[in-house]
Amino acid sequence: MDNRTAIRPTGSPAGRQQGRGAGGDGGASGALTPPRRGGHAFYAEQARRALGIQHEGPLAELRAPIFHFTVGLLVAGIAVLARPQQVGLPLGIALDVVLAAMATLALLVFDRFSCPPDARPGLEGGALPTAALLAEAVVLAGTQQKPLWIPAAAVAAVVIAAAPHLSAMRLAGRDEAWLRLGRDAAGVAAMGPVLIAGCGTGPAPLRGFMLAAASFLTVVDALHTERAPRVRGLVIAAVVAVMVSVSVVPAMRGGQTAAAASLLVLWYGLRGLAAAGGGGRWSRGAVFEYGVFVAIACALLTSAVRR
Repeated sequence: MDNRTAIRPTGSPAGRQQGRGAGGDGGASGALTPPRRGGHAFYAEQARRALGIQHEGPLAELRAPIFHFTVGLLVAGIAVLARPQQVGLPLGIALDVVLAAMATLALLVFDRFSCPPDARPGLEGGALPTAALLAEAVVLAGTQQKPLWIPAAAVAAVVIAAAPHLSAMRLAGRDEAWLRLGRDAAGVAAMGPVLIAGCGTGPAPLRGFMLAAASFLTVVDALHTERAPRVRGLVIAAVVAVMVSVSVVPAMRGGQTAAAASLLVLWYGLRGLAAAGGGGRWSRGAVFEYGVFVAIACALLTSAVRR
């Protein structure tokens, strides 16, 4: 037995002795070549084992979202250059749609060849990045202050980078609290600017469309990570989108800030209930937790109407 590799050579003792005798310890043609024990992958795996981190199955094959972050930076930067104040509102909207489609396609192709089949976000994996681009476009269109453009672009890039990776980890079977908080934070980052703009003073049809689109995309992402059937997920997401966009009417009676806060609480509760029910894994804890948010939102909306 080789004490360095713990591998016992096969064959007869005579054959092994003959192989060692011809060339010493390492020069015989019959001697076994030890497996390569070096390189970045080897040392990374040894470090994970030393720390007690053992990933099995599809999770072990997931890569760091470096490509996703690069795509996010490029798309978010181009969106700043193609803001409505620079190219006009119609062309700005068209360019944002093209950017969202290109980003989704790039992420989809990359994940197709880099992610294991059980952890591929699929087409729905582009829903939250698209919502993040929508939020950035809303910020860029609503302000001339350059200091606000950088945070908007940075948030969009981070969400584009993190959302597909977090979805892939969830699809691979991970369900830790930090993973859930990360997905919730990405959704809130995408919804926040849209909710503030949707409760503003712009044209009502445009504000309603923005709210419905952002709500639909974020709920589609949540349902997909819970492995909900596609058709059911689209229907549930559409229902949530309608509920959020219609709720802006009573919410606006309490002022823009209060309205945006009420709709954020309502969206979060409805999104959580949709993900729990759409994935077919109802639990009392989930219903109670997200039901509390819906109840608080209803109380806030009722209070706004009575003012």
